[in-house]
Amino acid sequence: MSNNNDNNKSGFDRFRDRHPILVNSSLMVLALVALGYIALLFIDVFTSHGQQVQVPDVRNMPFEKAVEILDEAGLRWEVSDSTTFYENYKPGAVIDQDPKAKSYIKKIRIIYLSVNASHAPIIPLPKLVDLPGRQGVAMLKAMGYKHVVMDSVPSEMGGLILQVTVDGHSVAPGKPVSVNSQIKITVGDGSIVDLNPEQVIDPSIMDSIDEANYQDAQETYEQELKAAQARAEQERKEQASQERKDQEKKSDKDKKKDQDKKSDKDKKKN
Repeated sequence: MSNNNDNNKSGFDRFRDRHPILVNSSLMVLALVALGYIALLFIDVFTSHGQQVQVPDVRNMPFEKAVEILDEAGLRWEVSDSTTFYENYKPGAVIDQDPKAKSYIKKIRIIYLSVNASHAPIIPLPKLVDLPGRQGVAMLKAMGYKHVVMDSVPSEMGGLILQVTVDGHSVAPGKPVSVNSQIKITVGDGSIVDLNPEQVIDPSIMDSIDEANYQDAQETYEQELKAAQARAEQERKEQASQERKDQEKKSDKDKKKDQDKKSDKDKKKN
């Protein structure tokens, strides 16, 4: 009976019965190959294999125009930086892009745009009068002001700042000024000689006086800045406290309205 059953089986069935491990291993390998091929097909579809596009050049364009061109090309984009201001670019213009223009990429890639800030940073002008001229210039440049020049006029005291102008106009200390403004520092040249010996200062100690004046002015500026920050923080806290009080009042009013409505309903039921 067993021989008859063996005769009725196909050659593959008889081979599988005699070598089950080999057959099952071969089937597993084929299955893995098939799965790998299917996975590659899906990867090609997902990554848009072979569907590359050329990156348009959107540098120096207004941001809105650059975005319009990228959208029309079906490309994704993100702004990588928009806080830095460059004088040689128009406000809001695209400064750079990554990937570079005219390179070929897949549509799933993101184009990163560096956009020029809408305006130059604005910071309060420090108090400079009576400071040494070279110290005033160094302070302004350290704060970020880019266009600082110094000239001199006849005076009794040499090297001290007599006047500061911004774009040709006198500006009071503490006023917000763009870092791209033209700032001119006027210092005395010490050419006017006063023959009163009580007012003559030994040139050898001038540097120490200049340094002392600079340190005093710097400390005063830092103190004024801290005081302004403290006032701003106090105002913020008071505003937040007032908003909480207003919210609590509104909440109490809403609760009272709900209680009145509930009371009216109870009265109607009774």
